[in-house]
Amino acid sequence: MTLLFCAGRQAAEAVLPGARILAWDEAAAQALASARVPCETIEGLLGPKARVETEAAAIAWTKSFGKRPLLEGRSFRELIAWKGVALFYFAELYLYHSTAAPGLVRAIELFHRVLEKTVPREVEAVGLDPAEALLLQRTCTAHGVLFHGDPRPAGSRIAVFRTSLESRWNNAKAALAALKGALSGRPQRPLQDGRRIVLFLTHAAFWKSRRDDSSGGEREYEHYFDSLLPAVAAEPQLRPFVLAVGPRSAFRRRSARDRLGEWLRLHPEAGPYVHANRFTTWRVAAETLRATRQVRALWRSLRRSPAAHEAFTHRGVTFFDLAQRDLAGTLLLQLPWAVRSYEEMAAALRATHPALVLLYAESSGWGRAAVAACRAHGVPSLALQHGILYPGYYSYLHGPDEADCPRPDRTAVFGDAAKRFLVEQGGYAPESLVVTGSPKFDALLSLARGLDRAAVRERLGVAAGEKLLLVASRFRAIRDTHQSIGSAFPNLVAAAAALPGVQLLVKPHPAESADAYERAIRQAGGGRARVLSPGTDLLELLVAMDALVTVESLSAVEALVVGRPVLVLNMPTNLAEMVEQGMALGVPAGEDPQHALRSLLFDAATGRRLASARERYVGDVAHGVDGLATARILALVRDGLA
Repeated sequence: MTLLFCAGRQAAEAVLPGARILAWDEAAAQALASARVPCETIEGLLGPKARVETEAAAIAWTKSFGKRPLLEGRSFRELIAWKGVALFYFAELYLYHSTAAPGLVRAIELFHRVLEKTVPREVEAVGLDPAEALLLQRTCTAHGVLFHGDPRPAGSRIAVFRTSLESRWNNAKAALAALKGALSGRPQRPLQDGRRIVLFLTHAAFWKSRRDDSSGGEREYEHYFDSLLPAVAAEPQLRPFVLAVGPRSAFRRRSARDRLGEWLRLHPEAGPYVHANRFTTWRVAAETLRATRQVRALWRSLRRSPAAHEAFTHRGVTFFDLAQRDLAGTLLLQLPWAVRSYEEMAAALRATHPALVLLYAESSGWGRAAVAACRAHGVPSLALQHGILYPGYYSYLHGPDEADCPRPDRTAVFGDAAKRFLVEQGGYAPESLVVTGSPKFDALLSLARGLDRAAVRERLGVAAGEKLLLVASRFRAIRDTHQSIGSAFPNLVAAAAALPGVQLLVKPHPAESADAYERAIRQAGGGRARVLSPGTDLLELLVAMDALVTVESLSAVEALVVGRPVLVLNMPTNLAEMVEQGMALGVPAGEDPQHALRSLLFDAATGRRLASARERYVGDVAHGVDGLATARILALVRDGLA
């Protein structure tokens, strides 16, 4: 039997008579179905859990990469550290989220499973990416199966050279940032008035503005520290100091003009925070350069090391030749950046002398750098859960031998579900986790009770008796390990248009523009779909809507908090557990969502079933939403002061 792997929209044009046909991706499945060519899909052949299990293989490979001997019998975790912190804990995040290497492991794993399941004599491929085709050829060789073709991916030498140049440019930028800081003046030390300083570490892009009911004007607020910042400021013995990282414009909405403007602006804009770049001193730039020299020396050794080459292997299939750029980027880009982040945080701590650091996204690269700097300077740290914790959330997964990974002294979590996850899969000490509930959930429920829902719906243009369907999701995935709604959105627009009395509103993710949604709606014929501004208040929309459609978003939990049903598209996603436990409906990738939408919006029995499961879920995930989350976190702040 000959097995034909097909990928892309042109798959139907290259069908091999008599072959067993496998659609490698959704585009091929759609093209073959349109041409009425019988085929199988990955999920149909291997089962609905195949991609989840494949992801587990990619996670395991990335974790094991840090432990394998790479040079003179020493592992990555042993080869390079910065001031006592193993730099692999920063390298792994880049390697897993920002390189092709885990994707190559996923491909090998799927190829292996397909060959085991089908046991072909021969294999051909049409439309596969050249790198994937080469991996398929090597997997066939490992299985003793004949592969037809001679795939030749592009070489990586130029890409590696560009990565090396980018690393040098990053060092130059660090020096320029130090010069700019020296010319504009360093931040003033906080006023010494006897109050103890609580340093809030935020991301500049999450500062927004909204109408202040008391003054009628616009007021700035931080998306995750919304109620907590004023609560700390109101404490007579405490003073908040806000440090921000990253650009004010979200990365995906940030234009070349925005970047140029930031560089040319000598004096910082007045605002509610001090940016971390203002702590890029000559000392920080010098330390970053010193770290880069160490990393470059390691890169020169590893690229010639047979053991390092062998580490890029999965199920007997090697792929170092396809991943040289990944190793170069991990070493030359990520590690100097991690050191610079650590040193900037250390400089901020020396300048402000906080009694406590409060942060979210603590498992990210910047979060780990901040926590490590806090440990080195004897400053306690308190993290706030800020999103959904789902199985396979890479940056929270730790084995028993990873106790030295930078983690906060204490972490406030939404509910018992998050605590169980962090103890069982993250290796967190139970005593370091405190269930507090979520201030945002409390605010949402309070808003829902006090808001004139009918007035909001009227303002949104929703007529009496109409059903309002809200979309809140990323159009494009932030990385390969996450799902997005883009591929399912045209079918959703068509399905909503086919249901009488249904209006579809889209709230784009804050990091994205409305353009992609608007273009897709035009191409789908419009229907009754509209796109709102990314800055529209999501909380009001959640109260006004009748149901939420998403793929992977915290808005799913927020919808459950206000008692609204949820539909998850492109299943399986990181919200699969919510669907499996009956709190939401799910639609597999590529399927028409019309039936699920009809049930969600119009079927009373479905509504009762979802409501019953929703009540149990909110108690476990959000501590019952009792309005006391901010008070509990404030008590933790008082408790945690150095």
